[in-house]
Amino acid sequence: MRYTAPLLIAATFLSACGGPQLSSEQRAQRATNIANTDAALATARTVSVNGKTFRVAHVTQRNQALVELVGASIPYFVADVEAASRAATGCNGTFNAGVLAFLGGNIATTDLADLRTKVSGRFDGWAVSLAC
Repeated sequence: MRYTAPLLIAATFLSACGGPQLSSEQRAQRATNIANTDAALATARTVSVNGKTFRVAHVTQRNQALVELVGASIPYFVADVEAASRAATGCNGTFNAGVLAFLGGNIATTDLADLRTKVSGRFDGWAVSLAC
């Protein structure tokens, strides 16, 4: 009995750390999404907005643009990302705040360059929903 409680707690903790398991359909969809993103990134356009250069990839399958600052890290904002998406695609773009919406303050005035430094792993750009 002495060992049962700690083992039970350890097993619970380890199973929670394993993360969700994806079904075969979800894995296939993820692979398709990555392939679509990679293809869009390969044909990305470079545009200049307010003296800042952005790489814009149009992922047509999701009607979305992925926008990332090119070059030295300088302050840029949601309005810059949306303007870059418009310049590259000709479509009206709306920044997808996602989890950033839960940050305190106004996302429109948040320096995305500063937030970008906190992103680890693969970053393909800020997502912008397009209305063409």
